[in-house]
Amino acid sequence: MDLEGVYTPIVTAFDDRDELDLDATAAVIEFVLAGGMRGLVPCGTTGEYYACSMAERMRILEHTRDVTNGRAQLIAGCNAGSTRDAIAYGEAARDLGYDAIMLAAPYTSLPTQRELASHYATVARAVGLPVVLYNYPARAGVEIGIECLDQVVDLPEIVAIKESSGDFSRFLHLRRRYADRLTIMCGSDDQAVDYFSWGVRSWLAGTSNVLPRHHAAIMDAANAGDHATAYRLFDGILPWVQNMESGSYNQKAKLGLLHQGLATGGVRQPLLPLEEDTAAGLLAALDQALAVSLAPA
Repeated sequence: MDLEGVYTPIVTAFDDRDELDLDATAAVIEFVLAGGMRGLVPCGTTGEYYACSMAERMRILEHTRDVTNGRAQLIAGCNAGSTRDAIAYGEAARDLGYDAIMLAAPYTSLPTQRELASHYATVARAVGLPVVLYNYPARAGVEIGIECLDQVVDLPEIVAIKESSGDFSRFLHLRRRYADRLTIMCGSDDQAVDYFSWGVRSWLAGTSNVLPRHHAAIMDAANAGDHATAYRLFDGILPWVQNMESGSYNQKAKLGLLHQGLATGGVRQPLLPLEEDTAAGLLAALDQALAVSLAPA
C-alpha cells in the first residue's frame, strides 16, 4: 500500500442530544479533503471510537465511505478490547471497500508481546486488508515492542506503523531494524519535521482536522525535499501543536473546528468541555497558527 501524505483521524460529530451528527461529520470530511488530505481514518482515538457503540462505529465507517466517494484513501480504525470484535470491524471495513485498517493494542487487558503479536496476526489473516499498527503506549498501556514486531513484520498484511510513542530514539531504531519491511508513519505531531528529515513521507495527525492546509503544505514541502520551508511552516504552528498535545486533545480538536465555523458538538462523557482558561489559551495559539502564511518565502 502506498502511504504518502497526510492522513486525518476524523472527528466524530455529535448533536445536542449526544447522538451521531452525520451531516456535521460530513462537513469535517469535506473541510479536510479540501485542505489536501491524502487519507481519512474514521473511528480513531480522535473520533472517540471508545465512546461509540458497535452499531455507531459501523455507521460511521459506512458514512465516511459514502461521503469520501473515492476521493481519498480510507483506513478504518478497528481497535477493540477483543480480537473477535476487531475482526468484526475489519470485516465490515473490507466489505465497505476500505483500503486498510488500523490497530492499536487492545485496551485494558495489557497483553504480553507474544499475545499482542498473536492478536495482530489473527486479525490480519481474518480480514485480509493491509494493517497499519498504532503504537501509543501512553494511551494503550502497552508498547508494540520489538519482540512483537519481529513476529509480525513479515506478514504480508502488516504494512506500516503509526509511531506515537514520542520516543525519537525508538523511531530511529525501528527505521534501522525494519528498513523497507515496514512503513513508518509519523504519529508524534510535535516531532513531525524531525521524522520527515529522516525520510518519513506520511503523517497521521489528529491535528490535521483543524489545520489541514498547513499540514499538507508542510508534508508536501518535506516530500519535495524543501525541508527549509517545512521547518518554517512547522515552526509557525508548533506552539498550537504543543498546546493540543498537552491534554484534552479531543475537546481541543472540536473547539478548533468550531473556531473556524464547523460545529461538531461536544465530547462524550467521561470527557468534559474545556475550562474557560484552557480554551482561551488554545484559541490564542490557534489564531497565531492560522496567521502563518502558506505562500512561498
